[in-house]
Amino acid sequence: MRTVDAAGLGIGDEYPPRIMGVLNVSEESPYDPSVFADPGEAAAYVDDELVGEGADIVDVGLESANKRFEVLAADEELDRLDTAVETLESTSGDAVWSIETRYHEVAEAALDRGFEMVNDICGFADPEMPRVCEEYDVAVSKMASPPDLERPGAVEKPDDIYDALELNGFTDKTIVDPAFGGWSEDKTVEDDRETFRRLREFRGYGRPVLVSINRKNFLRT
Repeated sequence: MRTVDAAGLGIGDEYPPRIMGVLNVSEESPYDPSVFADPGEAAAYVDDELVGEGADIVDVGLESANKRFEVLAADEELDRLDTAVETLESTSGDAVWSIETRYHEVAEAALDRGFEMVNDICGFADPEMPRVCEEYDVAVSKMASPPDLERPGAVEKPDDIYDALELNGFTDKTIVDPAFGGWSEDKTVEDDRETFRRLREFRGYGRPVLVSINRKNFLRT
């Protein structure tokens, strides 16, 4: 199993499981406790509720996965990046900061401004994303998604996840994400549960695996 170094945070079999906390700066995101527009309030949430409760990584979402909303273009995501950066600069906790995006331009801008990891929710549908991550020598989580940059979404059937993860290859620091939850309207809870039961199979890539559970849909809490 390949070990990934995420800005000094070891991820892989030689290390304990790492916890990723989520901060959203998108007002349309459905999980209200994680949504903030004010950097000061967001920073307090990160310090107290995420890092303070054990999060090793803070993943910042710039837009919602909710299918009721239009997908943001790269320049619209960039407009929201200021709030994320101000939050990062205002926190005191020690965590790796990850930017959730599918655009290489957004990833590059975030890395230039203090972010240390990328969470690609379109699985390298942007062919420039691997190049950016390699040039900045950062860890990148690659979510299994249809190869459509304009509409990210989880692959419904577990047997199809392999092809999605292999799209445009891997970087040396890629973490694979089979994709759970509400990214697809067609993906059922049973699809998620089957993927969960088969998680060991995805270790066949020899890379760490990100398990991103949607609490509302998957755990029903």
